[in-house]
Amino acid sequence: MSEYTSFRAGGTADLLVEPETEEQLEKVLKLLYSWNVPYYILGNGSNVLVRDGGYRGVIVRPGSGFSYIRREGCRLVCGCGVLMSAVARAAAEAGLAGFEFASGIPGSIGGAVFMNAGAYGGEMKDILESVRVISRHGDSVKTVSAEELSMGYRHTALHESGDVVMEVTLKLEEGDSGEIRKKMAELTEKRNSKQPVNYPSAGSFFKRPEGYFAGKLVEDAGCKGLTVGGAQVSTKHSGFVINTGGATASDILQLKDIVTARVMEKFGVKLEPEVRIIGEEIKEKKYEMIFDLHTHTTYSHGKGSVEDNVRAGIKKGLEYIAISDHGPGHLFYGINRNDFVNLRNDVEKMNVKYPKTKVRLSVEANTVHGGNGLDIRPEEFGEFDFIIGGFHFGLFGCSSIRNWLWSHGIRIGEESLKRKNTEMIVKALRENNLAVLTHPGDKGPFDIGEIARVCSETDTLMEINCRHGHLTTEEIREAAEVPGVRFLISSDAHVPEAVGIFEPGLERALEAGLDISRIVNIREKK
Repeated sequence: MSEYTSFRAGGTADLLVEPETEEQLEKVLKLLYSWNVPYYILGNGSNVLVRDGGYRGVIVRPGSGFSYIRREGCRLVCGCGVLMSAVARAAAEAGLAGFEFASGIPGSIGGAVFMNAGAYGGEMKDILESVRVISRHGDSVKTVSAEELSMGYRHTALHESGDVVMEVTLKLEEGDSGEIRKKMAELTEKRNSKQPVNYPSAGSFFKRPEGYFAGKLVEDAGCKGLTVGGAQVSTKHSGFVINTGGATASDILQLKDIVTARVMEKFGVKLEPEVRIIGEEIKEKKYEMIFDLHTHTTYSHGKGSVEDNVRAGIKKGLEYIAISDHGPGHLFYGINRNDFVNLRNDVEKMNVKYPKTKVRLSVEANTVHGGNGLDIRPEEFGEFDFIIGGFHFGLFGCSSIRNWLWSHGIRIGEESLKRKNTEMIVKALRENNLAVLTHPGDKGPFDIGEIARVCSETDTLMEINCRHGHLTTEEIREAAEVPGVRFLISSDAHVPEAVGIFEPGLERALEAGLDISRIVNIREKK
């Protein structure tokens, strides 16, 4: 289906049928209904992504017989398969105004009506008079007015009815051909200057949340340029996901999940894809991720409850999940020591409620220079099943201000700060039984080689964090040179939707050439 969709990605369909007439379409739909075969109506494929496992059914794609346009006064009557660009040319030649906003929308007129496509302040509902449809079972044909379609934002009643658009009637206004062409050219120039039109995509990937702009949310969440495989959040317009070359549908969907989770985490807004996603995943995977040891809840500054995270982990197929809220020393979002017991009770309830999933209690302790090197006291270790820990801003006694300035480009005294940071981490590792060192290398300068050697000695896992970007690819390579060092990929989820999202970390690990056997929470699928 990559040959029939604008993303140029996706698996195969069982069968592609291209009826050329209404009679053929009617026969096809009746046969598919009588045989109980699933089908999907595809236009130009500009707003569809087929998963890599393909579509188990029939793709019905109206053929060239549905690509007609005829003028009837101020109306254009169009077959469902005609491209929007062709309709725009016909409108301009006929001196009919009103279609200018839609002149650059890719795809077919049938698909544009189905989705109530829009751009630059206009929508199809503004110019649609009626549609001629055939029922999903092919047993009746009728003409439906625009009002009857209940057209809303990227939605029409056709989504529920399953009726198939065969013919579209547009009601336009008389205008000057020159002015119409001029306006279309202006909008084309605007589109080309602001959108990544040179890359395969499906246009705006996310619907516009009420009160927001999806592209701005994505950019402000730090996702501009974010890449998974060949899929990328466009650096030109963050509302677009593009195929930079060789992207799989899985790359695109993994990137979607990461972006959705980060926007939810930062703004509390859930993005919904505008792109229609069909088909199934590839069932046979070489590897599978089995546990996530780094997730946060409302006990610190996560957005979900313990159960929210557990349910999200179960949905991702995880066998093991840990709740690891921030240590109590953090000034802004550390867990209250009085909540240790409450958190333990919540975890034990989950083990009873979801017996097939192991739920464990941890804490992401903060490293400091004094005492035992952590903000968790030795006598508190027994409160938890294991301890993970790493460096964060927001505590006394860990050079927070100097590291914050360094991370913002003020690199005065970098070498001395690097030595001090490294000594702090080494002290925490040697004096405590840390299971995992979280996001080493993040928020300040560190000697990754030295830290890796101590992690090897203390059998502490080095985390490849999917939220912070550390270990980086280069840091993974440096750490991997130390014999005996083992790694853990963690989501560092602060919202339930991010639990079990490992793709950014796995991508860096593979890019670094890390032997998969050194990652403890990945295994070859049986």
